[in-house]
Amino acid sequence: MGELQKRLGEFQRQTGTAYPEIMNILEDKYCWKCPMRSTSKNSRCREIHAGKVLYEAMDKGITCKINEQDVHPVEIEALIMRILKKKIKNQGGRQGEKIIIISIGTEQNPVLSPEYKLMVKINPRKVRKGETILIPDKGGDNPLLGAYALVAGFPFQVGVVEKVFHEGNFWYVKMDDKQILPLESVFGVLLKVLEDGDCL
Repeated sequence: MGELQKRLGEFQRQTGTAYPEIMNILEDKYCWKCPMRSTSKNSRCREIHAGKVLYEAMDKGITCKINEQDVHPVEIEALIMRILKKKIKNQGGRQGEKIIIISIGTEQNPVLSPEYKLMVKINPRKVRKGETILIPDKGGDNPLLGAYALVAGFPFQVGVVEKVFHEGNFWYVKMDDKQILPLESVFGVLLKVLEDGDCL
């Protein structure tokens, strides 16, 4: 592990150098145009944006390197979601199956009425043929899992499971529209659509 720790330490030092450099670039090239410039020291917007773009650059670097290895896009998605799950676990987050009830906005799904509430089993360990599931919107780029994505307001689609299969080190779900995605990308299983007055 000595060589690994040495390389990670080097990367950490490079990141520590890049972070203030990016903040300086923001200050010199962009922040002077911002109407909130006078309050930037309180809002810490430079620090936030510099951190955001650094995380994005690292994620893109990892994805580009995996792409160079001719890995199928669906497997890349599975790899990225597995990395995210491990990160959440290391930070003390729990990812067990749970049933939650959520309200949704019209921007999340144009088919389901915002007047209804959804009973959803999040973080499903498995799904079955014929079940209705919530999955990421095709046009979206969802960096969150399950309940995190739903509560954060990410758009989603509703579809029916046609097939579940295992390949390599991952489980995959084939939808009724022939779309294939990793099990980790499933936001949750839709158990019930609740109207006012419905019993749980």
